[in-house]
Amino acid sequence: MKKILPALFIIMSMQTSYAQWTREWSLGYGYSSPTGKMKENIQRGNGVVLDLNFLSPNQKYALSVDMNYSIYGFDKTRQQYTFADGTTADMDINVTNSFMNLMAAYRYHLVTGKKLTPYVGVKAGYSWFRTDLNIYDPDDFDSCEPVETDLLQKDGTWIYSVGGGIKYDLSSVFAKLRSEVLFINLSAFYTQGGSVNYMNTDVPDSHHSATPPNRVSDMEATFINTQTQVVHKHHVGYVYSSYAQLMDFRFTITFRSPR
Repeated sequence: MKKILPALFIIMSMQTSYAQWTREWSLGYGYSSPTGKMKENIQRGNGVVLDLNFLSPNQKYALSVDMNYSIYGFDKTRQQYTFADGTTADMDINVTNSFMNLMAAYRYHLVTGKKLTPYVGVKAGYSWFRTDLNIYDPDDFDSCEPVETDLLQKDGTWIYSVGGGIKYDLSSVFAKLRSEVLFINLSAFYTQGGSVNYMNTDVPDSHHSATPPNRVSDMEATFINTQTQVVHKHHVGYVYSSYAQLMDFRFTITFRSPR
């Protein structure tokens, strides 16, 4: 799999007549539905999708750079802390679980020159999983800067995807819109990757009372007041390990540069 990603970039860089290739940009919403063991620990992910496509002169295939960022867990609690001088303060503790995929892709159009274009495709790249801690003072109205930030957990793995979708020309809906400029794009891809460690604050309810076999450890965040050096610990979730497996559903708007 490590050879697939460089190969796709090499193919893109070897094209000598870029002037004949058409660029497309896509932006939209991505919904991730984990499968396999990962489904036991993650319910869903919601995020933003961005990709840049290079469409061949005959419009039969496209080479792409694809990125998506999704949040699959979020927890906000308010904790009261007692400092060295005996005073107390409430702090908002936000824990965010997310992943980001960066992939190279190949897409083949089953038909061309139609308002509705079905396609199939393959992707290969890398996925980063991370959990971030942000502590805010709820009484600080003048600044939204966190009192403290920390990266609690990070890991990554190589991934690949296979699937397909349909692209619909919106000029069929808007009479004044030029054809082959603006599209709606719907797609579904299955993603598979290697083993990865990740946290989740929103574990499915069925696993709160049980101990899944793929749970690795507990995770506690350490809060240190920079003035008093008083240390507090807060349990923020569990670390799990499984293969990266999920279905990726997307709804995007695609803009094609005029030729």
